Amino acid sequence: ALGMLVDEAIVVAENIYRHMEEGMERREATICGATEMFPAVLTATLTTVFAFLPLLMVSGEMGAFIKILPIMISILLLSSLFEAFYFLPLHAHDFLRLRREDHMTHAIWTHLYRWYDQILHRLFSRKKRSLVVMVVTILALTGVLVQKSKFQLFPDFDVTQVYVTGKVNINNELEDTELLVARIEKILLENLPATDYKSVTGVIGMRLDAENKAEIGENLFHVFVELQERAPDNFFNRYINPYLSIEYDAEVLIRERTARAIAADMKRWIAPLRELREQGAPLFEEMNVNVPGTGVVAHDIEISVGGKPDAELVAGVKGLGKALSGVDGVYNVTDDATLGEQELKLRVNSYGQQLGFNEQLISRELRALYLKGEYGKLFNEEGLVRMRIEGSLKDDFDALRDVRVQVPGTTRFVALDEVCDFLTEQAYVVLNKEDGERIRSVYASLESGVKTSSEVMEAIAPQLDALRSAGYEVMIKGEEEENAKTKREMSQAAAAAVVLIFITLVWLFDSLRQSLIVISTIPLVFLGVYGGHEIMGLNMTMPSIIGSIGLAGVVVNDGLIMVSFIRRARDTEALMRMARTRLRPILMTSITTVLGLSTLIFFASGQAMIMQPMAVSLGFGLVWATLLNLVYVPLMYAVVYRVKAPQGTTTTQGVNG
Repeated sequence: ALGMLVDEAIVVAENIYRHMEEGMERREATICGATEMFPAVLTATLTTVFAFLPLLMVSGEMGAFIKILPIMISILLLSSLFEAFYFLPLHAHDFLRLRREDHMTHAIWTHLYRWYDQILHRLFSRKKRSLVVMVVTILALTGVLVQKSKFQLFPDFDVTQVYVTGKVNINNELEDTELLVARIEKILLENLPATDYKSVTGVIGMRLDAENKAEIGENLFHVFVELQERAPDNFFNRYINPYLSIEYDAEVLIRERTARAIAADMKRWIAPLRELREQGAPLFEEMNVNVPGTGVVAHDIEISVGGKPDAELVAGVKGLGKALSGVDGVYNVTDDATLGEQELKLRVNSYGQQLGFNEQLISRELRALYLKGEYGKLFNEEGLVRMRIEGSLKDDFDALRDVRVQVPGTTRFVALDEVCDFLTEQAYVVLNKEDGERIRSVYASLESGVKTSSEVMEAIAPQLDALRSAGYEVMIKGEEEENAKTKREMSQAAAAAVVLIFITLVWLFDSLRQSLIVISTIPLVFLGVYGGHEIMGLNMTMPSIIGSIGLAGVVVNDGLIMVSFIRRARDTEALMRMARTRLRPILMTSITTVLGLSTLIFFASGQAMIMQPMAVSLGFGLVWATLLNLVYVPLMYAVVYRVKAPQGTTTTQGVNG
């Protein structure tokens, strides 16, 4: 936004200076230069505001995440108009001095003007053919890059924590869980270098889920590995940031490896613990190593199934989990079909019923032996004393069978296993419903740079199709659901932005054709967006789309300033001469904006990498848009309006600057 603010000042100042070159007195040149540019700069500001403002249409958590961006940019750009048309003309009147040698005959600009003239004359010699070749080539290259591109909701960035979460067998007590988790902590402390971590903290009886909500259970655990701060990993952070940042402390920046590299080692170190078993059952039912990411979705992969009885739903999610486990780059595959504690149920058999037993009598007989009970309170010298009774054999399953219970109405006693059937069941911990229907879900995490959620969906498509054919209702959630929602709402925001920009251009030019010429650069500029991501090795992300939508407003700024000048031309020579006067302001405005974005494009680190794709979209898109506005827009205007060469001249030779 600050780069765009400077753009307005450059355009106004350049026009004031141009009038001074034409011989106007400074006061008159200042007034005329600022007045002439007011409609164009106002329109350029509005087109940028209208490009970002429709982002407020995005709903949900994603909308809350990005809403500050269009609000901030809109306020800043609208307030910049006051600076451009009040303070800048005052400063220009006081400080601008005509020094022709600094402008017209400067060596760099002399060469640039000459090269620009030569390019325009060469293209204008065959206007229609040049235009067709240019447009077809750009669209073809854009199509190739779109096919190669991948989409993920948010980019990855380095963090300062790694989690180890999971659960042991559900029948373990809290103290048993602590002993098992101590093995994990010992392995981590023995293997982690001091330069990688600050502390290892374990919490027993709780773990945080993907939404950072606490799950409570005596068999759950969560180990937090706090990492050291990352050492400088690029030129900017290594050589420039130490002199710019007041709080820079080289002594704490000692971690050389990324959090994901450390997490990969941690998975390898604790992997043997997964194989440990006790009485045929694994000691650890779940054990995951997670690197916390960013975004608004709880799980990278989340698929729910419904429309069947619970037993078939469980079989369905288990099959999906197996399919996901076989996909490269997918890990931490879990589901919500988690069995709870084993439950012992006593059912009075026919012999017991003949003797007069029922469930109520059995419960009363066993309560004193197997349930804790507080039977009284009293005071002594030390204070309140609670009288509690608890059976000493409560944890001995075999002893339960030998318990003697009194036959109702008699003095006779019989063994419990004579009058009751012993049934052992293990129910599920949770039951989830959606729209009144019971569902089961499978979850998974994605390894950065290996697979996107869309690629994983393609890989397991046969399994999903088989479930649908079998009558299951399959619901795709997680990042893939958010991706589809984001693309849909961003498309709506982009369409609204284009409509608002087009209306604004029509208001300025009072011409549909001229407005369409300017706006036709928008689909062509995506070559710069996708090319920039390809050069930087980045996937397209939600911030990339935000930058692309904002670019639509930025790209038309130079175009409308170009058209507002060349539309007065009556022949191709005049058109090229007028286009030439726009070379300097267009280049300067683009350079200032790109320089403002350069540190975020090339030197982003840590959480700043969330915004790097947006800067890449704007920066590389603007560089390409500059070439389009300098070459494509004049050529398109000449073809649409059939501007001809002046009589007795040819456009095959360039004009020296």
